[in-house]
Amino acid sequence: MKERFRWLAAAIAAHKDCKVVGRTRLQKEVRLLQRLGYPTEYAYTLFFYGPYSEGLHADVKLLQALGLVTEEEKSSQQGDRYFVLTASPDAIMPEVGRYKHWIDLMQEADPVVLELAATYDMFRAMKSDHGDAMTRLRRKKGSKCDSGNDTKALALLHDLGLPSS
Repeated sequence: MKERFRWLAAAIAAHKDCKVVGRTRLQKEVRLLQRLGYPTEYAYTLFFYGPYSEGLHADVKLLQALGLVTEEEKSSQQGDRYFVLTASPDAIMPEVGRYKHWIDLMQEADPVVLELAATYDMFRAMKSDHGDAMTRLRRKKGSKCDSGNDTKALALLHDLGLPSS
C-alpha cells in the first residue's frame, strides 16, 4: 500500500485544477473521505473549526518538501488570509478515481456547510445520537448553523452516504 502522504497528495490532485482552497477545507474533506474508506488513517481531534489532524498538517509540509504540493498564501477582500494548495502532476493516482464522486461533492460544498458536516460527523463518531450531535453542533458552531446551513450539512452527509439522522 502507498504511504498516506501519497494518498493525501492524490486527494488534492483529484480536485478541479489540482487545487484545494483552504487548509480547513482539506482537513474536513480528508476526515470525511477517511470515513468513506480513504486509506490515510489520520488521527483527528475536535478543535475550533471542527475536526483537525496535526498529522495531516505535518504531511502537507512533507508534500511541499517533496515537490508534490505547493501552498500559496492569499488574502480575501476582508483581509483574512487563506492558503491554496496545488498538487503537481506527479501526485495523481488512478486509485483515487473510486473516491472522485465524493471529492467532487465536497469540493462543491460551501465551506461552512462542509465544516458543519465534518463536525456533526465527528460528534456521531464520538457516540452521540442525532439529537445530541445536533445540540452539540449548534452549541459549538452557533450562528454558522443559521440560514439552513445545518440542514445543508446533513444533506451533504446523506449524499456522501454517511449518517445524517
